Amino acid sequence: MLGFVAQKLTEFETGKISRRRLIETLTLAATTAAADSAKAQADPTLKAQLLNHISYTCSDYRQAADWYTKVLNLDQIGSNGHDVAMPFGNKGDKPYGVTANDVPLTHLIVRTPDRNAAPPPGGERARPQQQAVIETISFAVADFNRERARAELTALGVKNVRDAGPRSLQMEDAMGYPIQICGLENTALIDK
Repeated sequence: MLGFVAQKLTEFETGKISRRRLIETLTLAATTAAADSAKAQADPTLKAQLLNHISYTCSDYRQAADWYTKVLNLDQIGSNGHDVAMPFGNKGDKPYGVTANDVPLTHLIVRTPDRNAAPPPGGERARPQQQAVIETISFAVADFNRERARAELTALGVKNVRDAGPRSLQMEDAMGYPIQICGLENTALIDK
């Protein structure tokens, strides 16, 4: 930018451009540079587009996974005795609203720590003391109708089903973790 400005000043000083043309050119250059700078700040290099997975550690992965299968109809894939993956859809499906063929399904990994597992490469690592928690996980459900969903959840034996806003319900899963369900149209901005 400095080189460009110096070039235009030289052109003005040597009579190649008028004062008006110099001011117009420098104003346009400054405006373009400011817009490019604002765009660069507003368009970060890393921008999350989709949730890939949620890893959920609990005391009994099988009990928790069975609850998610019963209540949210998630399949259990690849159980190995201490964890299981639960995709939001079937093999070959695309995530809701995605048209590309190479986008993986979001999935829930439910696990119970394997107390007999060998230490990870690099030796035993002390687990940091818990300082923060995820308060709630909300699952979007196609064709969500709050009253119909409440009746279905109650019929499944889900305890403490309650309103979580005008378009959603909240309950606890088998481990007591707060879970919310809502319709696909629900966003963080409308369900307060």
